[in-house]
Amino acid sequence: MENGFVSPRSETFPAGLRVLVVDDDPTWLKILEKMLKKCSYEVTTCCLAIDALDILRKRKDRFDIVISDVNMPDMDGFKLLEHVGLEMNLPVIS
Repeated sequence: MENGFVSPRSETFPAGLRVLVVDDDPTWLKILEKMLKKCSYEVTTCCLAIDALDILRKRKDRFDIVISDVNMPDMDGFKLLEHVGLEMNLPVIS
């Protein structure tokens, strides 16, 4: 609420959304984590796509969405999207 105004959008914001963020750049990873936590999201971060896949395979029911960088050293975001799409029913933003 700013200046007594409540945005109708803020009332419908999905607080508690469980997000997995994947980025090999630690600075961007921290920035995204901080921004998402301000939205009351539960955030898990990961630096490598292969590690993200491992986490998702073991705990896919613990996430609502994956946000991934496209250019990463071990696997690009599109390949990660392909794996997630084939193996689990989770939306991915690359």
